[in-house]
Amino acid sequence: MRGAMGQVVAALYIATAVLCLPAIAQKIPTETWMGVYLGQTKIGYSKFAIDKSEYQGKPGYRLESSSSTRISALGVEVEQTLDTVVYIDSNFNPLRQVFRMSSGGHSMSINADFRPEEIVAEAISEGTRSTKNIPIPKGAKLVSDTTYLPIGTQLNVGDKVSYTWFNPVTMTLDNLELEVLRKEELKLGSEVFQAFVIKSTSSAGEMMCWQDENGELLKVQAVAGILMIRESKEEAMAGATGTYSPPADLAVMTSAATNTRIPNPRKVKSMRVLLSGITEDSLVLQDDRQKIERRSEKGVIEYSIKASELNTSKTLLLPLPKAGMSDYLADTAYIQPSNSEISRTAQKIIGDEKNTGKIVSKIRAWVNKNMRPRGDIGIIRTSVDILHAKSGVCRDYAVLYTALARSVGIPTRLISGLVYWNGGFYYHAWAESYVGQWVPVDATLDTDFVDATHIKLAQGDVNVMFQTVKTMGAIKADIIEWK
Repeated sequence: MRGAMGQVVAALYIATAVLCLPAIAQKIPTETWMGVYLGQTKIGYSKFAIDKSEYQGKPGYRLESSSSTRISALGVEVEQTLDTVVYIDSNFNPLRQVFRMSSGGHSMSINADFRPEEIVAEAISEGTRSTKNIPIPKGAKLVSDTTYLPIGTQLNVGDKVSYTWFNPVTMTLDNLELEVLRKEELKLGSEVFQAFVIKSTSSAGEMMCWQDENGELLKVQAVAGILMIRESKEEAMAGATGTYSPPADLAVMTSAATNTRIPNPRKVKSMRVLLSGITEDSLVLQDDRQKIERRSEKGVIEYSIKASELNTSKTLLLPLPKAGMSDYLADTAYIQPSNSEISRTAQKIIGDEKNTGKIVSKIRAWVNKNMRPRGDIGIIRTSVDILHAKSGVCRDYAVLYTALARSVGIPTRLISGLVYWNGGFYYHAWAESYVGQWVPVDATLDTDFVDATHIKLAQGDVNVMFQTVKTMGAIKADIIEWK
């Protein structure tokens, strides 16, 4: 599927921006550069810096991190830049964060103000602004940029520490667990370091980090086979202006290949498949369409999926009851059903139609007809941005469809999972709408029928894209049968 790279880019973002690194700045100012690699091939660079500063009269520090990467995903080159500036007080408490992500001529900014009991975050894209208030749990040890912990912090083998950090992309507070596993020699080029090896665990999964005794970051083993190594500025930026070639296709590398080929997957009405490599129960979902059975082998799950046509004679009429559905009708940072452009477009699409099944079909068909695939936009975008551009990957199709459906009163949620294509299961995004029951809707398809090779791993808002990142490159698939 041309749109199957959404989760690939999410993995790259986590590896280069949401680093969960316990690098301790012992000298100020300081600046660290790192080359970003996929296997042996360079795909970009990252920079981390800290200096003394003040914010609104409060003395403290200015933290800066940035990255520039270029990959190949399903045959398309994808470039993205990520820039973060954080102001903290002298005790390393966050005060203000400004984050910007750009790719393919599109950009989005998230500005966050940290207050005693909440974070007020504003997302800015295509001239639209949306604000989210995020309560800070009592007793939380809050950090804004996980690359830096307070000056003077000393780590010892066996130490474990927990923090809460603000993720600007999902605009949520996430838990971060750090554990100092051991101390070992690490050779980088001609230099040998005595390095602490630290395991970092968050919603993005596990990463391994190496830092020297002075708190300098040396190496990171991140998700999806991405590696970061400390280099000089000149070494890190070498090739960043276009002289290097993208590596082997990351979407293909992280797909789950299978020896069994399905000749016409978009027509498959039922499928049984064994998946291994999904280690978290939260990613093992079942419903009326998708049943699961755990095998005796640890981590091996049999999925039985049955697909059916959308039967509009059995779907409900508008208005639908809203009890328990508020989350699936609401505005979020990326999904804006109350925006005037979104609502006008949705009303124009559905006209006077009241049958929810027919409305779902009309909106899906409109998105499919008016959107065009474009795989070089490697960031999450708002529904308004997507409506203006009318192009993108599977994630963008699903976000726009969700906003339009919610706008007319149909509860809709985003789905992240796998779909069979070209000999394997690739990461993909689609939606589900409630029309009396939850039904799948894939706006990248030119039909209402969503085939049984769609395997759901996560459901909810845009942040579900990140929940599946930790499985990338780990899932193996064995198709038992299909019809």
